[in-house]
Amino acid sequence: MICRFDFGLLLTTIRKQLLLTAAILGVAFSAHSQNTSELDKFIQEAVIKPYDCPEDEFISKVKQFLDLPNLTKLQRRQLRVRHTHWQICVGQHEEAKQRLQTLLSETEKLPASEDLAYASYQLGFIYDLQENEKRCDLYQQTQKMAEGKYSDLYLSASMGLITVCNTGNDEGVKLAKMYALLEPYAEANDNAALAHIHNNIGLYYASLGQHVLAAEQYQKSYELGFDSYTGSNQLATLISVISSHMASANFDQAWQSIEEFKRVNLKVDTALSNVWLHFAEAGYHYRTGNMPGLRDSLAKWRVYLDEIDSTMYNGLYRWYSAVPCLEEKDKVCLQQFLQAEENASEGYKAFLSGNKDYLKFMVEIQLLLGDIDQAKLMFSKFSDVMFQKVTEQQASGKILGVANLHSQINSLESSLEASKSNRVKQIWAIASALVLILVLAIYFVRKKYLDSLSYDPVTGLLNAHTVLNQIRQVPAPSNGHINALALFDLGNFRDVNSQIGATSSDIVLQQIAMALSKVTRERDILGRFAPEQFIVCLTDTEENSAKSFFERMRYALENTFVTEQQNQNVSVRSSTSIFISSDAFHDLDEILNEMQLSLVRQTDS
Repeated sequence: MICRFDFGLLLTTIRKQLLLTAAILGVAFSAHSQNTSELDKFIQEAVIKPYDCPEDEFISKVKQFLDLPNLTKLQRRQLRVRHTHWQICVGQHEEAKQRLQTLLSETEKLPASEDLAYASYQLGFIYDLQENEKRCDLYQQTQKMAEGKYSDLYLSASMGLITVCNTGNDEGVKLAKMYALLEPYAEANDNAALAHIHNNIGLYYASLGQHVLAAEQYQKSYELGFDSYTGSNQLATLISVISSHMASANFDQAWQSIEEFKRVNLKVDTALSNVWLHFAEAGYHYRTGNMPGLRDSLAKWRVYLDEIDSTMYNGLYRWYSAVPCLEEKDKVCLQQFLQAEENASEGYKAFLSGNKDYLKFMVEIQLLLGDIDQAKLMFSKFSDVMFQKVTEQQASGKILGVANLHSQINSLESSLEASKSNRVKQIWAIASALVLILVLAIYFVRKKYLDSLSYDPVTGLLNAHTVLNQIRQVPAPSNGHINALALFDLGNFRDVNSQIGATSSDIVLQQIAMALSKVTRERDILGRFAPEQFIVCLTDTEENSAKSFFERMRYALENTFVTEQQNQNVSVRSSTSIFISSDAFHDLDEILNEMQLSLVRQTDS
């Protein structure tokens, strides 16, 4: 019997891999004089986004400079911090940890500086990955060194403290702290920082077992960070999106996200991004019981595994590779697997000791091998983990901290039994008001922020990114009905723009948007697809009705207005491309390319 894999517990480690790519390190240092050496100039100008990873060209230069003779202690330290940054980004955690421990021990009595603050954060991050309690001391130390000086690093350390260290705070307090950070960074248009905050909110929801909510936050983090990050970082949070969909048994959405990963990875194509891709594919096939698909993913995974030198991914690969052995009842293969697990690192064993699917898999192996005592031991561990999960799931109901606040009020009430009844009522009223303010503040900050990112600023319609995401989620129509797409291209809009000017042309677009909004129905999806194009999606409708409806929309578009500007009549002409489907829009990008070609042919003819 196949052991089905639950990604829930792996989110803890995956999210920490993402914290690296969504919250680790920066390399901006103080200015030097104009007469600096080439090395000092490189250190001064080599600025990396604090939530990003360096490119290969960058790290090649770092290595070249490290080989130079006569480096000062400061120069060598700054270069080492950049080098360990890269090592963590590519998964070389053990080597980076040893270098950071040496660096920090050698500089223990030096005054705080930016390179030491970054080294402290890096080591704290690695400890976080390994569930080492020293992480909190390092996060606190980093926060203290960065406060008022290095804002991005301060944010990263603060998020680490909130999510894994402030055990005295309940769910509502932690979430309120994280949501409160969104508004200032949204006003500053700092998408990289916003992506980091959304990722941390997703991590916290995932730790509570709220995987649907976590997937929403990870998706927002992925979308915000896509244009800010480079290389593998563009895909880091997408792994968490996939994991959360699987943990919530939303396999269709998980596969769509895997397809998105494949598309973006055609350009990224690093060893780490390929390990992520084939890990995600293998997990999907493992969980859905597709053994041929699992074997194919494992073969691709193997190609890149040695390049990243990761104990965690090596162990996961070993586990996944043993699944077909259990399916085929290959006892020799399973005994070899058990021996390898026995010799695995303590950190890896600790990581999987709380994974219910791994423990279930181990029970099945022992039963097949006939070792009843070991099977009982593993089942006992499995039972303990399941009991703990049930307990945690019950505790996660306090998402806004209301239950905890209610408990505090009851305690206060019992200690004031002799107080007048009106005093008790005042306490209840104040407490209720605080809860209401907290809930409303979180709701409105989040709503205001999300709304600002979803709409085109000129027309007020859904922007291209948002409208395409909504179309991708449209389900297959009912029997006898269809889903339909239409692209409306403003064929002469450039002429109109030249004729009346950019300011007036915005008014034209607003009038067109208003006209289209009036004729569309509430369930239709309408958005601005490109500067001169609008897109409409009709769901679960009849084909003839859809065609008639699109024709009415085209007529409404071309008759939006005929007004006089500079004593000239102005009007808009349009071309239309329609796509009819009896299924969901699985290959939306390909569909849109064909529709664009159709519009081009109409223009040429």
